[in-house]
Amino acid sequence: MDVPKIMDVLQGSELFKAQSHLYKHIFNYISSMSLKCAVQLGIPDIIHNHGQPITLSDLVSALEIHPPKTSFVRRLMCLLVHSGFFSETRLAVRHTNQQDGDQEEEEAYDLTPSSRLLLKDKLPCLSPFVLSMLDPALVTPWHLLGDWFRGNRGSSSTPFEIAHNMNLWEYADQNPEFNNLFNEAMASDSGMMNLVIRDCKPVFEGLATLVDVGGGTGEVGRIITESIPYLKCTVLDLPHVVPNSPAVAETENLKFIGGDMFQSIPPADAVLLKLILHGWSDEKCLEILKKCRGAIPSDGGKVIIIDAVINRNKDEHQATEAKLFSDMLMMAVASGRERSEKDWEKLFLEAGFRSYKITPIFGLKFLNQPHTTVFGFENNDKKAWVERIMQVDKREVGTALSVIQSNTSAATFLGSVSLTLCSLTGAWIGGSSDNVFRSQLIYGDTSPPTISIKYISLLTCFLLAFSCFVQSARHFVHANYLISTPYSNIPVEHVEVAVIRGSNFWSLGLRALYFAINMLLWFFGPIPMFISSIVMVTLLHYMDINTRPIHRHQYPESKPKRVGVQSSEATMTIQIAP
Repeated sequence: MDVPKIMDVLQGSELFKAQSHLYKHIFNYISSMSLKCAVQLGIPDIIHNHGQPITLSDLVSALEIHPPKTSFVRRLMCLLVHSGFFSETRLAVRHTNQQDGDQEEEEAYDLTPSSRLLLKDKLPCLSPFVLSMLDPALVTPWHLLGDWFRGNRGSSSTPFEIAHNMNLWEYADQNPEFNNLFNEAMASDSGMMNLVIRDCKPVFEGLATLVDVGGGTGEVGRIITESIPYLKCTVLDLPHVVPNSPAVAETENLKFIGGDMFQSIPPADAVLLKLILHGWSDEKCLEILKKCRGAIPSDGGKVIIIDAVINRNKDEHQATEAKLFSDMLMMAVASGRERSEKDWEKLFLEAGFRSYKITPIFGLKFLNQPHTTVFGFENNDKKAWVERIMQVDKREVGTALSVIQSNTSAATFLGSVSLTLCSLTGAWIGGSSDNVFRSQLIYGDTSPPTISIKYISLLTCFLLAFSCFVQSARHFVHANYLISTPYSNIPVEHVEVAVIRGSNFWSLGLRALYFAINMLLWFFGPIPMFISSIVMVTLLHYMDINTRPIHRHQYPESKPKRVGVQSSEATMTIQIAP
């Protein structure tokens, strides 16, 4: 029997594309190890300290590498540039053996946002995280993944245990060098907590005491106590992790306790679990959550969890991929896993908490503009309005529909105005004699071709405004249909998209009308147009800048799901970047 060939199924281009995709993932480890090499050599810091893009020759000199290896450094940098860790440019340089004025262009390298996260004298610095995650102790278990799947040791073991004959925490206890590297990595990752505290400060309001379970060297506790001075924080971790060095000495508001979270957790108003639960199985997580529940007050206590939530339908591809990588890492080294919202809900309710609240803290989906602009500020409020409207009974959405209808009417009216102005402008130009454009009030070129260009420019502004207002009305009408659909389970995100797109097109239409004023004054010469442009830019800048902080909308909670009689609350703060 003949075995069918792949070439018979796939066309040539598809075959080579499939091969390229396969090779990319086969050799992905080369990109990771090249990044580790760059960190070990200190390349990001060398470029940063150079103060400008650094040429290859200067980089080799700063690295103190033997000149014959220059071509190897170029090949390393070529891959790192392609991977987005550095950028490449060309610099004009003059060598010592060249005459004055003679210059040659030489390739030079600069930092990107990713490599800026690797600078040792900047916070946050993720260089320790790179070195730790690519340490042989964590890489070796991946070679045994297939054997682990075929083995009969049960799900309680991990590839890490097969490789080292002990679990991760025992290995860290017996290997001080790895333990220090791992703790530095966790501390470096905690440098992002400044953003968490800034965006989720209300979560910590009203608390007097906090226990940071698994807090390591206390980096998170330090950031929290510096941001909220009245809050007293206790860091709980294993005895070999709790620091004793003066660099992380205790303060009045920051204390350290060596212990085991499976045995007991000190009492406090709230318990913080930052990237802890994803390292444990569901059974172990239930043990931890029940210990947390016993440590907080029965009335008003909180368990604050900072962890990832997998949502493959909503997250961007890169974010989903990073979370899936983390999920596999937890499987290989710690018997844990990343979880979906449904998984988290199951854990919370089984642990005895009556309610929970999930707050995404990074990457607000519909806040495409920064909150320092009126666009971003207003879109945040519109998103909150839609979320609240979609929670009410369909019989009570009359107010919401009237708001949408008002926006639709306004967009339709301004669309009609734009089209009318377009027609009036055409009639004015067509009915005007040449003498109108040769008046003493007119400056500059008044030849027919120039007048035609000005007319077309003005006409384009009005037509653009008309198109934007039509699109605005279309999206608002669509939102009206979605909100008023009876007995439906339409996702809130669909309504948010319609409302915010309608608002954005409305704003673009207004700006087209504003710009038409400059085009109209252009008929009277370049000077009036220039003056009006300066005034218009100044006014729009003043109108579009927002200095108020984004309001974190909170709504009365619906009837909570009850499990047991405990009245404390589990509050989960989601970290979008794993």
